[in-house]
Amino acid sequence: MKYLKSIVIIMGLLIFFGTAAVIYIVFDRLFSKKTYIFPENEIRNELKKLQITPNSKVMNANISDDKLILTIKLDQNYRIIIYDLKSGEQIHLFEAN
Repeated sequence: MKYLKSIVIIMGLLIFFGTAAVIYIVFDRLFSKKTYIFPENEIRNELKKLQITPNSKVMNANISDDKLILTIKLDQNYRIIIYDLKSGEQIHLFEAN
């Protein structure tokens, strides 16, 4: 019984501090004055040089973490291009027929 009492107390403390940490993180992100700025001009110029032909259609564009994922259709071929938004470099290029 002595050990059960200490385990219950420890579990109660874990629940309390875990809940307090979650609440702190949520309020910190909600009321943060931090602004997210797009990277410097060099990276903007690199992203403007996307390898997209004038006849192609951008079917889908997603931003996931720091990656830009483009799905492009040219004639009957599809191309998936993944760019790193921090460095402005192309990471991967996948082609499918």
